[in-house]
Amino acid sequence: MDQRLRRTNCLDIWTEENSDIINKWKISERSREGTLQQRDDIRKRCYVEIHKLLQKIQGVPSVTASIQLELTVLYNTLLFALSLSEFTEMRVLLTQGLVRALEAQGCQVPAAEATALWQTTLQAFTGTGHLTCLHQLLCVQWALWLCTGQLESFHDLLSENQKQMTSPSEDLLGVMRDLRFSIQTNSALSVAMAPRELKELLSICTVTRKGIRKMEEGKDSEALLAFYEAVSQPAPRSLLAQLHTLTGICLAKLGRPQSAMQCYRKALQVDFSCRSALYQSALLYRQLGNAQAETEALRLLHKAASLPSCGESSSPQTPLLSSDSLLCCQALSCFLANPSPPGIQHALAQRCLHSERIPEAVEHYLDLLASLQSDGKLLVNMSGSPALPRIPEIYLEAAFTMLKAKRYWDAVTICEEILDKTADLVPERLVLELPAEEHQEPSSATLTGPLPGGNHETVEERLNCILWVGASYLLQGQAHGCMKNNTEAVTHFTRSINLLVKVHIKHKDWQCRDPGDWDGAGVKVQILQRLKGLALAGRGVCLMHCGQQREALRDLQQSLQAFPGVEETELWLMEALWRLGRKEAAMAHWRRRTEGSSKRNAPIENTPRGLPLYLQCNLQDVVCIDPEGLKKKMEDLDHRRGVQT
Repeated sequence: MDQRLRRTNCLDIWTEENSDIINKWKISERSREGTLQQRDDIRKRCYVEIHKLLQKIQGVPSVTASIQLELTVLYNTLLFALSLSEFTEMRVLLTQGLVRALEAQGCQVPAAEATALWQTTLQAFTGTGHLTCLHQLLCVQWALWLCTGQLESFHDLLSENQKQMTSPSEDLLGVMRDLRFSIQTNSALSVAMAPRELKELLSICTVTRKGIRKMEEGKDSEALLAFYEAVSQPAPRSLLAQLHTLTGICLAKLGRPQSAMQCYRKALQVDFSCRSALYQSALLYRQLGNAQAETEALRLLHKAASLPSCGESSSPQTPLLSSDSLLCCQALSCFLANPSPPGIQHALAQRCLHSERIPEAVEHYLDLLASLQSDGKLLVNMSGSPALPRIPEIYLEAAFTMLKAKRYWDAVTICEEILDKTADLVPERLVLELPAEEHQEPSSATLTGPLPGGNHETVEERLNCILWVGASYLLQGQAHGCMKNNTEAVTHFTRSINLLVKVHIKHKDWQCRDPGDWDGAGVKVQILQRLKGLALAGRGVCLMHCGQQREALRDLQQSLQAFPGVEETELWLMEALWRLGRKEAAMAHWRRRTEGSSKRNAPIENTPRGLPLYLQCNLQDVVCIDPEGLKKKMEDLDHRRGVQT
């Protein structure tokens, strides 16, 4: 009698202790006070306390009278462990809990394999009043398998136990939705999260994970059906916005941009802080060619990313489990990825520049450079960032924008920043080895070469430094050319040329290919040749204005050899020939240009596989040539010689 009384007293004490811990968490969960870090500390303390309580309960033999309390405390412990991603600890605790439950029923304990253990336990407790407690733990097992990508194990388990648990069904979610949790629960046994609420969250997260997996496999139509099903279920606001966004991404891939845009709008209506919907809208507007709408979407995205609270939940509550914690898969992060605030501002600056909104582009680039400097980031970021170009390239784009805005000294100053950080990294000589066989794939092209002095830098990184410094000198030369400082411009163009010729290419058959087919190393070589062509052409034009016609003609010819098909360079070449009195040669060039204009190779467009933005400049930005005047001279010469044009 005393022993039963002692056990009853312990159960009361443990029940009260469980309630105190859960109440402490509930108060923290609803609190508007404290930082996220402070609330996270409370979560960890509650986990430690509830775990100690579980150890005390499991310190005595398991009996039927205490099994309901023990399974409830185990359920709470597992929820806290799950919220802290303690997956290994969860597996151990679940196994221990099921074994003790079987011992309380006097059943033989099978092997410790999770599926077999669950099958035996569920069969042993069928028809008892403790089955609901096991179903709570089953939901936690579901959550564990969901977080660790083992949903197939859960499906196998349910398939074996459908008759004991629920009505027969081949659908995993159909089985789980039929799990019944009694509304009349024991009020003395507090739980950190209601089982019904957990089941609903698990249900929608499972469908979402299924859709994400279909997206990974490229089955967008099947993914779309899964997301439609998920949207129809009760969901937290943030998850519902993500589902609308994922639905829009699928629709966009399936060629239904207007429907996709409606989904993005729904996502923003549900949760305006859903930055991924704004970003996907901007991408879709770009695809549709709506530059104004794309710019506006980027503006809103940048504003949202710049808000102090953008990284925190807009809800005052801190739930123990959320869709983010249950859907902790890399694929979801990839599909809903957003650029960093500097990346957003960079995209906005580029879009303004492409739209010829030069003053706005200037302001965005200046703000971007200021933010990069204030964050203490190095100018040369060797690791790079997938969402943002290398920092020297951002500076080069900013300098190019200053040229477009006719803020020439600002362009010179920005380039000087690059030179200060990278000029000392330029090697004396660099040899590039490209594939000699025409059948070799472009992606297999590599940059290899000697690395003297035992330096561990790759050849590609050394080539990057050469390209950045060469482009800086080129832009400075163009800035001085625009200011009519021809002597200074020639100096900077010459520095760029002298630097670029340090790179030696072993195999040159790559020139026979379509430049747009190149990737990797081939693009770097193409950039190198484009730089050479621009620097030689720029120096040639400045030399022509200095009266050095022969030297100008030489540079213009070499420019077209380095990067053929540039219209402005061809026009200046004809002008140089004309000024040297070689009118027949100029006329021959004119005829070839007129007859083969449709076949002439043009520079590729600024695409991800094309030339960088800062190399989209041409000689017209430095000094204009009148093609109509040149054409008239050629036509007059033809008429004087009786040639019909």
